[in-house]
Amino acid sequence: MLRGKWHGMRERNNRKIESSFGKISKEFTNENEFSLWETQIFEMIRISGISIKKKFRNFVLFSGDRKERYIPDSLVEGFEYKGKEIILEAHEKISEEDVKKYRRFRGLFGSSYYLIMIVTDSEEAIWKEKQKGKEGGIFNEIYTEANMEQLINNLKKWKDGYDEMISQYAQNALCPPPPKGHGCGIAAKGFEEITEIFGYRGKRVQSLCRACRKEHARKQKNKLKK
Repeated sequence: MLRGKWHGMRERNNRKIESSFGKISKEFTNENEFSLWETQIFEMIRISGISIKKKFRNFVLFSGDRKERYIPDSLVEGFEYKGKEIILEAHEKISEEDVKKYRRFRGLFGSSYYLIMIVTDSEEAIWKEKQKGKEGGIFNEIYTEANMEQLINNLKKWKDGYDEMISQYAQNALCPPPPKGHGCGIAAKGFEEITEIFGYRGKRVQSLCRACRKEHARKQKNKLKK
């Protein structure tokens, strides 16, 4: 268990958090955001080389007239799995409100996000029982503190698969500027940046950036109106 493997301690008066792996990253030392147990979980992921972004977005979840906000613990950066961004949610204590919240989140955003729960060994069975409920699943996958190594290995394997996939796509793009071209001259490098600025057609980069394509479409539409 992490409690035995890790010897993290939160000291008062702004003293540093420490663990058997050394100093814990400043990124996870805000006790108002993460408990010591959660801090240890995310430090283990950080040390493994997996890049994560904490508290990355404030989601608004609607259920009838009720509105609830949900800020996930962390987002895995640099790769996706099954075409979805990966959320890692470390949860030490289960509650019915949390179960409802995650269920609503997956109902609204499940097509875009792959939710992985990390829970204590003692509560794994409770989470899995809730997952079987007729109202729908709470998470995509679940891991405990005891099998963090398996989670990290899976994340690394998914990253390798993602990197191999995007390596098949063009990695450099230029919107051709005048006088020879009809674009703006903006350049992009790497799959994610090219996807955002240009987009792909198959595995080939679009000939013009998104902004120029939109502008050309607008001009063409105006010509047809005349």
